[in-house]
Amino acid sequence: MKKEQLTCDTASRTINGTRNATRIPVSPLRLSPVKCQMSNVKCFQKGFSLLELLIVVAIIAILGTVGSGYYREFIKNVEIQSVSKTLASDLRHARSKAMIGEDGFKWGAHIVNVNGGDQYYELFSTPTNYAGGTVTATTTLSRGLVFSDPSAGSNKDIIFTKISGTTTVATVVIVSEGKYATTTVSSIGAVY
Repeated sequence: MKKEQLTCDTASRTINGTRNATRIPVSPLRLSPVKCQMSNVKCFQKGFSLLELLIVVAIIAILGTVGSGYYREFIKNVEIQSVSKTLASDLRHARSKAMIGEDGFKWGAHIVNVNGGDQYYELFSTPTNYAGGTVTATTTLSRGLVFSDPSAGSNKDIIFTKISGTTTVATVVIVSEGKYATTTVSSIGAVY
């Protein structure tokens, strides 16, 4: 099979009364005929047309728009799950402190759902209840995350008893843009 050589005619030159046409090899890539600016010679030029570039940019813009929605939803879901796991870890930590009888007190979490304000929970130690206790740590939820249980304007105490680590059954639900995560505490103090 013989390979064809593509060429481009350049300007004809007259040397000593004879016309000579010079041929230049051209790459066999995408070729489109274009009239050269400085002469009456047809040349081939490589590249993309403006229409092709605009179509590619439009496709990239559409994919970026659709992808950003999925990405935002994914990030919100990861954030909710992360906060829920942190709450569960903090509750397990409070339970372990109660079970070893640290400072001779009960340990627990005070979960606060401020109506229209920051959502937070506090870990505390107490001989009786939250009002008579000492707060050891406070964790505030990220903007956009809210507690739906406890409901707006209320709070919930989860207190683990000394040595046994038991408590009353409780659930805490964190919500954001239709996504939610639930943390449950059983009567024996198991957190899941």
